[in-house]
Amino acid sequence: MRLGVQDRLVPGATLREKYDAARAFGFDALELSERPAFEEARTAARERIPVTAIAGGYRGWLIDPDPQQVALARADLSALIELAGELGTGVIVVPIWGRTRNLPGIATGRTRDQDEALFLEGLVPLVRRAESAGGRIFIEPLNRYQNDLCITIADALRFAELLASPAALVVGDTFHMNIEEADMGAALVAAGDRLGYLQVADSQRQEPGAGHIDFAPIFDALDETGFRGDIGLECSSLSGDPAIALPSASTLLRDLLREAAERT
Repeated sequence: MRLGVQDRLVPGATLREKYDAARAFGFDALELSERPAFEEARTAARERIPVTAIAGGYRGWLIDPDPQQVALARADLSALIELAGELGTGVIVVPIWGRTRNLPGIATGRTRDQDEALFLEGLVPLVRRAESAGGRIFIEPLNRYQNDLCITIADALRFAELLASPAALVVGDTFHMNIEEADMGAALVAAGDRLGYLQVADSQRQEPGAGHIDFAPIFDALDETGFRGDIGLECSSLSGDPAIALPSASTLLRDLLREAAERT
């Protein structure tokens, strides 16, 4: 199990400099997040920089209202999956960001069933590409204010099971889970061996320890399921200087892993 940190949170002018800083702050790898992520992924493969996941980094969305944006998402994701195979990791995929029937005026313009069919239509060839390339698809639920198709771990798990592929896995993101899951630990346990990756952020999407989420039950759930995937720190901002906030977060995460193992 590796601890990764999203590249944009780490100081450095190059990916190598960011990785060196991440290592100094107590992390093992980077999570790639630049848009588009092709050059980052190629650099990581060329320079043998470990990567926990490619988090987005593609144009368009698989259920975008604009068919041209859907086509861009399918093409970019297909290329990123090839790179993920080289890196031994996966690409995080969501249906869309910023379109939801739960807020007025920003739905996709299709029915929910039509959105689901379009999402699956895009995922099927991507999963087949992942199988052949040695990469993985990480399906991530987003909270109801950012989409309405995949908002809980159970939603993501259903899509992964419909795809019926070992390359189709689920992502847990503690920021979104804190909004949508009644019991975050139970949701992760229910995902079982389909849980491929965990992204961590606190309640206000800063680093763990800066908000009010109780992470102990989450890490107990990881230990209970025998989770051996990677963990990535994904925040919208940090609570302070990265040279202080990031080492503090990595120490907290490693303490949580150790303490969960000691309780079993």
